[in-house]
Amino acid sequence: MPQTKTTTAVVGGLATALAFGGMFTVAKSAFSRVDPFHLTLARFTLGSAIFVLLLLTIEGRTALRTDGRLLKLWGLGSLGFAGFNLLTYVGLQSTPAPTASLIMAAIPAITVFVMWARTGKRPTVITLALVLLALTGVAMVLGNGNPLTVFTGGIGPGGLLILTGAIGWVIYTTGAAGFPGFSVLRYTALTSTLGTLTIAIVALPAAALTWIPNPSAADYAAGWWQILYMAIPATAVAMLTFNHAVRALGPANGVLFINLVPITSFTIEAVRGHQPTTGELAGVALTLTAVIANNLHSRRTTGNNSAAAAGTDKTAITAT
Repeated sequence: MPQTKTTTAVVGGLATALAFGGMFTVAKSAFSRVDPFHLTLARFTLGSAIFVLLLLTIEGRTALRTDGRLLKLWGLGSLGFAGFNLLTYVGLQSTPAPTASLIMAAIPAITVFVMWARTGKRPTVITLALVLLALTGVAMVLGNGNPLTVFTGGIGPGGLLILTGAIGWVIYTTGAAGFPGFSVLRYTALTSTLGTLTIAIVALPAAALTWIPNPSAADYAAGWWQILYMAIPATAVAMLTFNHAVRALGPANGVLFINLVPITSFTIEAVRGHQPTTGELAGVALTLTAVIANNLHSRRTTGNNSAAAAGTDKTAITAT
């Protein structure tokens, strides 16, 4: 892989982590005026419009074609945009922002199992052990130092919703591998637009039936800066940079940047006056340790495999 492409992928992954890290605090601050459903709809209506305009400008109108794969793109977009964000925002109403962001740290672990199911290639014992260690760290934060609290209801329904949304997010991001002929921008633009349509199908009838609040123009005006943050840095920028990192570095390495999300979120909350407990800090440390160790193990394994392949090729050439 060219060094420049690797560098841009790493920078993109870092940009995603910073934008997503602030997303939870910003979104929660808007809930007093705009409910999660309408906030999600406003966010992705604007974000998808940006994606489509970029796609038309860079690749032209033909890039809007789904090439006969409309339903698959719609399904993936619904999981990644409607499912993940609606479940996350609804769960965020009853979950502290730092805790919600740390649940995101389970995404690399979920990715390992999703890729296992997709490819049939079993991860190494070391990888599985480190994944479980990372999940233990997440459980420690959720249980304030006691990971067993998760199994006795400590995670709460809000946390479970966020975790379910994270699974949908992983299926969406890894699903991009099924569209090698699509650019990152094209895949993102089409899936976000179709996912936004699903959000509208859910939110608008629910508001008409008064199942959820129906914000006024004044409510949207009051939350203008939150909506813009969610639509531009946390959507237009973060989605493109994240999908680029996943495609350039591979799903297993690309999603590792998500583990920086809780660090960003915890830092923001600390600046705002939140004092993390010893149990939370221990859980964060354990999670990051496991993630870094898994990354190093993955790189070492990849390097050994490449060296072995090169040796095999050399032997074959010599024999010839």
